[in-house]
This record gives sequence, structure tokens and C-alpha cells, in this order.
Amino acid sequence: MIQFSPDQKRAMDRILAWTKTDEKRLSLGGYAGTGKTTIISELLKLMRGKSIRVCAPTGKAANVLRRKGVNGASTLHKLIYMPQEYCVVHGTEEGVSGDKKGGRKRCQLCNRPLMIRWVNNPFIDADFVIVDEASMLNLSMVEDVEEMVPKILYVGDHGQLEPIGKDPGIMREPDIRLEEIHRQAAQSGIIQLAHHMRRGSRPHRWNGGEFSDAQVVPMSALSPRHLSQFDAILCGYNKTRKAVNRGIRKVRGFSDDMPEVGERIICLQNDSDLGIFNGQLFRVRSKRESREYPKLDLVDEAGNEYFDISAHPDQFQEEKKIDWWTKGIGLFDFGYCLTTHKSQGSEWDSVGVIEQIARSWDPARWRYTAATRAAKRLEYWVPKGR
Repeated sequence: MIQFSPDQKRAMDRILAWTKTDEKRLSLGGYAGTGKTTIISELLKLMRGKSIRVCAPTGKAANVLRRKGVNGASTLHKLIYMPQEYCVVHGTEEGVSGDKKGGRKRCQLCNRPLMIRWVNNPFIDADFVIVDEASMLNLSMVEDVEEMVPKILYVGDHGQLEPIGKDPGIMREPDIRLEEIHRQAAQSGIIQLAHHMRRGSRPHRWNGGEFSDAQVVPMSALSPRHLSQFDAILCGYNKTRKAVNRGIRKVRGFSDDMPEVGERIICLQNDSDLGIFNGQLFRVRSKRESREYPKLDLVDEAGNEYFDISAHPDQFQEEKKIDWWTKGIGLFDFGYCLTTHKSQGSEWDSVGVIEQIARSWDPARWRYTAATRAAKRLEYWVPKGR
């Protein structure tokens, strides 16, 4: 067993005591670099023999957990929902499940490609579930998971922005807090800059000369070619997001108004019929034109495949979400540049941040959330004159 810091030991003792009670939920909040993933990993070792499931709201966050040694981590969506195959003609009646031909399963009754919808998973067999990145869970997500899971440990970062949608308050006042930054994390310029800003200091006053992984740069003319070198660009306003996406697509040789094969797109609205959720990122595998709505085959960050997803063409490159509530037609936009609010739960090796903070937002939370999306390289661009 590793040597815990005093606050980690207190956290672990509290969690172990909770596992023996009838309390449904417990929340652990920890800033970046305080060892939240270490707690999860050691808890799984200590409780071998118990059935514990670990998940996160996004595929990217689940991948980060697995990369850090939390084997078996999945998306929250994959845990609490299950795919159900059906035929558009024969529904789910007996005999519908078919053979896989050309990468797609087809109905044995009429040979049409089978569709997939997501239904509640009644087979969640676990003593308790750990939900990481809980700071991005909105109220409807919490209600879904608590309806299907008997006991839940929520783990998140209480320094980040509030979730998109109604805030259930899980990370507003977590039951347990980790706030001591560990030695290894303290050697990261990204972590140092993030905490400098979390404490309310402005980025341009950070002395990061000794670090090579984080830079604060005056915002001059940012060329699309330079922006395209990053895994993700974050900004504050949708107008900027739209312009940056357009510029990066042009640099990468994409000219169609609709996404082309290989492009990254982001879902803007939950759709239970399609099994997709707001903020989910995809790569386009293939595209087919149809009379009204193009059909896309997609793969998300966890490797889950989605076939024949109808995408509303009017949403792409719009600043705001269009007024559309018909299920079965997804709302997407290009995903090279995201607002910081939409980026929660994701992490990329290299991130560029264009600082844009509205008066109604908490500047410290916005800056901290944006900076902690970077794993290896961060360029943080501040407005001129600051």
C-alpha cells in the first residue's frame, strides 16, 4: 500500500467507514494534483472481493482513468444504459437479431440494417459505484444514476465550473476535501498555473519561467495554422468558437459545410433515442446524404460506435443551439474549438486557451477549469494590455 498524505488518509478512512453504512451517497472533492485517482486506485485494491464499478461522464475522462491504472473504468452512459437492437420495420420482436454483414448487423426477417437505442440497464451488479468527474454532473444525470445504483461515491474537482444544466450541488460542498498538492504534481507548470489562477491571481502575473509545459502569452493575431497545432482550443464565447472552428477546418483541408470523414464533432443536446448526450465528442467514420438529414456513422472517445445518426444540417457553424426538440435528429457542431464550459470532463495532451470571461462567470473557476484540461502542454493567451 502506498504512503498516504494526512488528508488522503483521512479521506480513505472516511470512505471505508461509509462503505459499511446504509448511506446512499458520499462526495469526495479534490483539486488537480491532490491525488483523487490515487484514492480510487487504492480503494479498489483494499476492497478486492467487492463488486465496485468505476465510471465517468465522458469517454475521455474514462480513458484518463484507465491510463492511470483504474482498469475497467467506463462511461456513466455505458454503465446505466444498455444498447437494444431493433429493426425499423419489425421492432424488437423475436427473430430480429441478425448476422453481421459488412460491419453491420442485419434483421433476419427483412435484411435491413439494425438500429440501436439505449434503455435502462437492469443488470448493474455492484456493491457500490464510483463516479469520477462528478463536478460536471447536472441534476438529470444524478437522478438517472441514483435511480439505478444503490450506493455511490462521487469524486470530482470542487474548483471547477458548475455543470451545464441544473446544478445538483454535489461538488458545491463535498463531504470530503483533498487540497494538498503532491510533490509530483507540484513539478508541473500546468498545475502551478492552474492553482495560481484558482486562488484568484491573474495569469499574466504568474512567474512560470522554470516550466516548459505551460506558457502565458499575450493575445496577438492567432493564426488558424498555429491554432490547428493543438489537440483542443478553448474559449469563452460561441462567436469565437465558430470562427476558430472555421479557420482550423480550412487549414486541415475541409471545405464542406457539413462534417467530413475524420472530423471531430460535439453533441449539443441529449437524445435518449440516439443514445447521445450533451458535450459528447465523436469522430465521423462515414457520411451518407439523404433527402433531409445527412446520416453519420460515429465513434465516441470510448470507442463506442453509432450508426445512421441523423444530424440536423442547420446546427453546424451556428453560434447558438437552434430550437429543435424532435428526437432522433441530433444537434452537432464542429469540435476543434470548444467553450470551456463544454470542455469539462475532457483532457487533451496539448491545449490552447483564449481567455474570454463574461461578467456573470467566476473568473477563477473559468481559468482553473480551462487550464486543467491540458495534460502535457498549455498555451494560455491573455488579452493585450493585461
